[in-house]
Amino acid sequence: MKTTINKIFGIVISMMLLFGTASAYDASTPATYTINYIVPSDTSFTVTLVGGETSMDFNPATKDTADVEPDGQIAGSSTAWATITNTGNLNQNFGVNTTATQPSWVAVIISNASTYTNPITLSNTVQIPTGWTNIVSLGTVKIYAKATFTAAVAGTTTRTLRINSSAV
Repeated sequence: MKTTINKIFGIVISMMLLFGTASAYDASTPATYTINYIVPSDTSFTVTLVGGETSMDFNPATKDTADVEPDGQIAGSSTAWATITNTGNLNQNFGVNTTATQPSWVAVIISNASTYTNPITLSNTVQIPTGWTNIVSLGTVKIYAKATFTAAVAGTTTRTLRINSSAV
């Protein structure tokens, strides 16, 4: 009989070690456990360009033309060239820059406002226009741009516009 009891006791001990330690609770000491909701950070965003545009195209009338809006944008009727939407789950700051220095004969300004309030001058250094900070999830910012050409060189010159984001 002792051998059978020892075997049962051994099986119970083995099961406790295998499946974890059992704890006893009652009405005055209920079992409590922590619940963890582990949601990854998401800094995604979308950029919607006006109409069917796929690039920011400036077409000045002459080599010396001021206040040229990119194709599709009509600041006077609050039609921005682009809308950036925070589709992540964190507040974000957005910034813009070009990947190379701008030609000396053009200056492009960018603003969140159709009136070009507090614009930044586009360069190869990341800059954050006024109104582009601490954007909540599903919040939006606008890109209004205009260029001034001074003794511009004929032909097509290309730069890459980069839109950056960072979590707040």
